[in-house]
Amino acid sequence: MGVKVNYDDLGGLSTQLKSIIDEFEHAGSRRRDLEDAVDRPYDLGDLKDAAHEFEGRWDDRRKRLMDSCKGLAEHVDSVIKAFKDFDEEAGNQTGER
Repeated sequence: MGVKVNYDDLGGLSTQLKSIIDEFEHAGSRRRDLEDAVDRPYDLGDLKDAAHEFEGRWDDRRKRLMDSCKGLAEHVDSVIKAFKDFDEEAGNQTGER
């Protein structure tokens, strides 16, 4: 019984995770943009305050998600490396016989 590993799929997953991580890392810098876009309609600050509170809560969640994505990306990369190393080693042993 063998294991079939699709390196393209795993590599694509790794690339997508890194893209998500990059987006999370830069999302915090756009926080002010959201708050500025909301502004103060009718000279009331309730909506802007709500956007500020949302962003504050989302910062914590975004960090946790980003850390989880980083761990998953590292795991995917190590799976790719482990299988490639195994393939290379198995190929070398086959060639020795």
